[in-house]
Amino acid sequence: MQPIDDLGKTLDAEYAVEADGDHLAVILESRSGRAAGRGERNTDYRAALDLLLRRLKELGAVVEAAVVDSLITQRRQLSEADRALLAAPVRLSDVPDVAALRLRLTNRQKTVGQAPDARHAGNSTKRTRLRLTVPGYGIDDADRLAADLATGLIPQPDVAAQDESAAVDLLAALGVLTEIVEAEKSHVTSATYERAAATVVVLRAEAALVSRYRHSISGSGDHRLRSAVGHTDLYLSREGEIIEAKSGASHRYVRDALGQLLDYAVNVTVPVHRLTALFPAAPAACDIRLLHAYGVDCLHWDGDESFIRHPAPDAVRDAMQHLWRATVMKG
Repeated sequence: MQPIDDLGKTLDAEYAVEADGDHLAVILESRSGRAAGRGERNTDYRAALDLLLRRLKELGAVVEAAVVDSLITQRRQLSEADRALLAAPVRLSDVPDVAALRLRLTNRQKTVGQAPDARHAGNSTKRTRLRLTVPGYGIDDADRLAADLATGLIPQPDVAAQDESAAVDLLAALGVLTEIVEAEKSHVTSATYERAAATVVVLRAEAALVSRYRHSISGSGDHRLRSAVGHTDLYLSREGEIIEAKSGASHRYVRDALGQLLDYAVNVTVPVHRLTALFPAAPAACDIRLLHAYGVDCLHWDGDESFIRHPAPDAVRDAMQHLWRATVMKG
């Protein structure tokens, strides 16, 4: 099977999922150059390993072991310890930079299976086995995990939440295009709404994160913006900054925040000079780069009383501001 990246491109890299004792294992086939009678094979090996690790992280997977599983190591009957790429299991949710983990795995491969007197290190794209624990997947779910990793999981829609959100958006659309309302002042972490069928508890972790950030800054003029496309989490009028908060820091939260911020930027009538995505922890380095590519700052809580900002390059932000304004004027 070949994975499809987030832009819809099928990567030139073959992988499979199979039962491995009490676990599941992802086996990524090796990359090789041209040879007599055939061309290069699995040329997207590194990109595929990055993608698989990121998607496994979103599933909450633990890499119990990572080993080289090539024909050479099998013929030499090397022990698992001699083929190991990791010293201990790795809980991917605790890994801030998946790309750095991938680099560790590939660099370690260079010496696996090499003769002690070898003058040069071996290649770093060998056939690799990742032995996994993946919540929600048992040893009989190899095919399902392989398919989910190929395309990325699509969360099932919460119909009730979508209905409620649509109603709020409709009410906003029937009013003034943009109006400033008082920013969230509550420290409450959940709100309960009575409905005829059931009681729905709406977690307000994002509101709590915004509240913590508001108390860490001394500026005034903080508001929420209500528009036809939804409500921003925070708008700092003095800075012209829209802030969108998320309750997690994995790729899907970063992607959601990016989309919402770009939507707000062209659907408000107040000045917008900066877009910022706010997270409870640092996203992966590749996800911060994704935000920066669109001129969006990354801001995350340090776990105490402070927040750390990773600003987008000024040149990119300036270019994106021109696009926001052009879109607003056309609208």
